[in-house]
Amino acid sequence: MLGISVDSVHSHRAFARELGGIDYPLLADFHPKGEVTKAFGLWRDDKGYSRRAIVVVDREGVVRYVEVIEKGPPDVEKVLNEVQKLA
Repeated sequence: MLGISVDSVHSHRAFARELGGIDYPLLADFHPKGEVTKAFGLWRDDKGYSRRAIVVVDREGVVRYVEVIEKGPPDVEKVLNEVQKLA
């Protein structure tokens, strides 16, 4: 698992510290801003940041599942089901 946002490394550290620590790495898609999220088609030109989403990628680098999250938390059971399909 990997968290990605267009925030800086410093912002990621502060975010993780505020949550009491995070057990997975955070990628700062900061410069050039949004290049990773653009590659996944999740960049919002109108807002200057990415959509909230969960992307499941298999070991070969193939995207197997994408859920864009407009409001609230993701459906964890649905995501876990998709991940289990890869096992």
